[in-house]
Amino acid sequence: MTKRAPKLPPPTQQDREAAAIAVEALTAALADPTMMGQRSVAFLDFSNPRRGECHITWANLPGFFQVNDRYSHACLPGWEYTKAEIAAEMIPDLQALAVHAVRPCLPTKGEAAPDLFGVMS
Repeated sequence: MTKRAPKLPPPTQQDREAAAIAVEALTAALADPTMMGQRSVAFLDFSNPRRGECHITWANLPGFFQVNDRYSHACLPGWEYTKAEIAAEMIPDLQALAVHAVRPCLPTKGEAAPDLFGVMS
């Protein structure tokens, strides 16, 4: 049996404004990767079981982060995207939140898209 994610409260005006800023920042980073700003990397080492995670954030992309090979945004809690899904799924989800106050409710399509963020690796 799959556990359902907790239902989030309706988006506030502050959530919508943060999503609008995120759309602008990510769109600018797609057009010019130098707009991402300084990259910060943290490695977390878990001793039991033996595994680790690599967390990456960028100075000019507030709320946007990478954990290993998955990307997330603070405005979209519980949702993860692949590198190829950033342009195809994450930005439209953020735009829907900013413009229509609608959070994503369907999983990403998982379709391959051009690797627009090749500089992020």
